[in-house]
Amino acid sequence: MLSNDAARRYLRWSKPLVLCTGLLLAPQALALDAAVKGLKGAAATNVVNYLAGLTLEEDVPAERYEDEIIRRIQEALQAFGYYDAQITLRYPEKGLLGGDDVVVTVDAGEPVTIETLELRLEGDAARDKVMKKALADANLEEGDVLRHSRYDSLKSTLASLSLERGYFDTSFSQQRIEVRPWLHSARIYLVMQSGQRYRFGDITYLNSQIELDRVKAMQPFQTGDYYEAGKLTQFNQRLSEAGWFRSAAIKPQLNPGAELKTTSPDSKIKTRNVKTAYAEAQGYEGSWLADVERTDVEQDSQKGSEKDRDTETNRRAGASSRSASSVPPGQATLAAGGAASEAGTDQASGSDTPVLTGDALEAAVKTANGPIIPVDISLIPADRHKFETGIGYATDVGPRLQFSWEVPWVNRYGHSMTNSLFLSSPEQTFEGEYRMPLADPLKDSYVLEYGVAIVDDDDETSNETTVRFGREWKFDNGWQQKIYLGASYDDFTIASDTGQVFLLYPGVSWTRTRTRPKAFPMWGDRQKLTVEYGNQIWGSDENFVWTQFDTNWIRSIGNNHRFVARAGIGNLDTDNFHGMPNSKRFYAGGDSSVRGYSYESLSPEDDDGDDEGGSSLLTSSLEYDYRLTGDWWGAAFYDAGNAFDGWDALELKTAAGMGIRWISPVGPIRLDIAHPFDDDDNDYRIHFSIGPEF
Repeated sequence: MLSNDAARRYLRWSKPLVLCTGLLLAPQALALDAAVKGLKGAAATNVVNYLAGLTLEEDVPAERYEDEIIRRIQEALQAFGYYDAQITLRYPEKGLLGGDDVVVTVDAGEPVTIETLELRLEGDAARDKVMKKALADANLEEGDVLRHSRYDSLKSTLASLSLERGYFDTSFSQQRIEVRPWLHSARIYLVMQSGQRYRFGDITYLNSQIELDRVKAMQPFQTGDYYEAGKLTQFNQRLSEAGWFRSAAIKPQLNPGAELKTTSPDSKIKTRNVKTAYAEAQGYEGSWLADVERTDVEQDSQKGSEKDRDTETNRRAGASSRSASSVPPGQATLAAGGAASEAGTDQASGSDTPVLTGDALEAAVKTANGPIIPVDISLIPADRHKFETGIGYATDVGPRLQFSWEVPWVNRYGHSMTNSLFLSSPEQTFEGEYRMPLADPLKDSYVLEYGVAIVDDDDETSNETTVRFGREWKFDNGWQQKIYLGASYDDFTIASDTGQVFLLYPGVSWTRTRTRPKAFPMWGDRQKLTVEYGNQIWGSDENFVWTQFDTNWIRSIGNNHRFVARAGIGNLDTDNFHGMPNSKRFYAGGDSSVRGYSYESLSPEDDDGDDEGGSSLLTSSLEYDYRLTGDWWGAAFYDAGNAFDGWDALELKTAAGMGIRWISPVGPIRLDIAHPFDDDDNDYRIHFSIGPEF
């Protein structure tokens, strides 16, 4: 006999063994494998899919499930209009390699066709172009073979659209398919009763640290507009783009009488109860109707005094006269028995007809035309300060460090600030931007830009300070326009040129960038054109016109072939080239210019052989990328370009090479080996960089 300890040890070790043995000996559930004959296409595939959902116990023959198999086959065929199919089943013996559990032979017969089709919208949806188009695109016609999926799809589409477009009382008064298999015909009835379409009601903001006028400027809907869920999504995206808020929750309130609270910099906390829609309209408090409501309250408390009633009537008459004279002719008059009766006016007196301001009347008319749905917008302010650090490497400049400090909102007007510090061996740069949004915060802003750049390279030293102030517009077509006034001071040495120069210049730029996806675009393009003009008339040390245009294109064929093309052209027109700073001169060569040549090594040289930059620039590149596997790509490219003194001296340097691309978690990493055709001292150059093309 085992001791108690020995028994416990035996049980502890034997339980897992018993459990595993039981699992191995338990009946296994297997999916039914079917082959279909006599039928092709989607209908045959549907039969196989229906039968695949039937599981068989191991060692139980498929014949035992014949009734269920036939039922499933019939359902699969009826979905395609075959209600009179003849079905034959055969159960082959499995060989060593296994085989089908059942072979289904189908004689589909004559399909059922649509004899009667009644599709109709009732209520406000009958006048809605979007809802009517969904009905017209249903792909259901009398005489067509019955496809249940098309009916189900239409019904689902109408139900989804009704919620998206504010038909919250929608119901289907008729929703059925009548099939007469013996006549091979079907009748479809689908009638949607939408009821009235809801409108946006009171729009309430919670916890906004930005003045509400600024936030509301991004709002794509107003009180009284028809409800559209897409506009709520659009507004949420705009709030995110503004950068002012960490999160924004937009919640439609299906209960119009819900009590809402609002907190904002320009309003005290108050509670609203939606009683009469127009009572919340801008300008209501100064209207005659508000006077009437206050007067009725006073009358209730002084009901016993005839003298007070007479005095109040006289006051009303005087107020009515003043109010009527203050409203432009034809603007607004509410007849007794309409909205006035809701406010408690005395309908017995024709002289008591209330007059509303234009804003109040507009809100009253809109919300009186149908049910409303208030919207509660809860905002959480973004962190006041954001800091980021980054490290990178490029063969042009070696290791690079970046520090950035962002203030998404400086004050209640939505101003923002961004500062960045870039450090590398040849160059140290500090850049900053202070943005002041205007009436349309996402599309119209004043921008103050400032920066300091220190460069210490082989043939160049420079210490430049720049300030620019301008206005920036973003258009719906993706283009961005900036007009600015810039000023810079540069103490420089470039080859044999040395000087200090102050430049004052107006400028304009147009930019558009489109990419998808962002990390490693398979499609995209970027255009940028900049023109700056300086003149001694307004205090600039030099007269000049500086122009530069860059274009980049990415296109792909399928998922494995990618083409990248880019070109750049620039020109400096001045009567004193040697007095211009490095930032206005042109250079070529490097990772993002002409590969195969070192960074900014392509330019005219002085008598000592030092690079002094050019007054003109032309670069171009063609690249083909092929996906090797997963996130790894191979590349082949050809580059050409140069910087030169005037277009008469145009002479392009060329190079070709191959490379590897890896889409890493930190961004695309590129390694290129390029052979320069016009450099006798170097057979190849390696280029390494991290980050997107543009």
